[in-house]
Amino acid sequence: MIYASRLTTAEKDALKQLQADFSWNDDQLNYLIACMCFESNLNPKAKNKTSGAVGLIQFMPAICKAYGTTADEMLKRSFIGQLPYVKKHFMPYYKRTKTLSDMYMAILMPKYIGYAEDYVIFSEGAKYEQNKALDRNKDHRVTKAEACYYVFKRYDEGLKDAD
Repeated sequence: MIYASRLTTAEKDALKQLQADFSWNDDQLNYLIACMCFESNLNPKAKNKTSGAVGLIQFMPAICKAYGTTADEMLKRSFIGQLPYVKKHFMPYYKRTKTLSDMYMAILMPKYIGYAEDYVIFSEGAKYEQNKALDRNKDHRVTKAEACYYVFKRYDEGLKDAD
């Protein structure tokens, strides 16, 4: 498991249970952990001041509401306490998250799960403006690969701390 030294035994066990619930292989579990590390640095108290997104996978306030809670309540939950919501979030997508890119798309823009890496997911308007930091080549378009660039970096970093 990547980032092993940053996780408690109880957190690892809870992640392994999530892995078992979804019948994910070890790679898929590590993809999820890399995504959580990118989104929140594995900190359940993480909050994006601009978007209001919170928690391990940066749940948007509207998503929190759809899951029967609020952003403020989500922030009160521990790492393990947020995993049922992570599970709820991934429930519609878990069979299709076979790559790191698709695991991240399940968080960022689920409709792009399965799309090619060069597919443009943001190119104009508010969504682009919110995500323009992901535009690696500054061409005013964010491809799926560009959106996933930093998640791949987190994955690679996590491999150095795997058990």
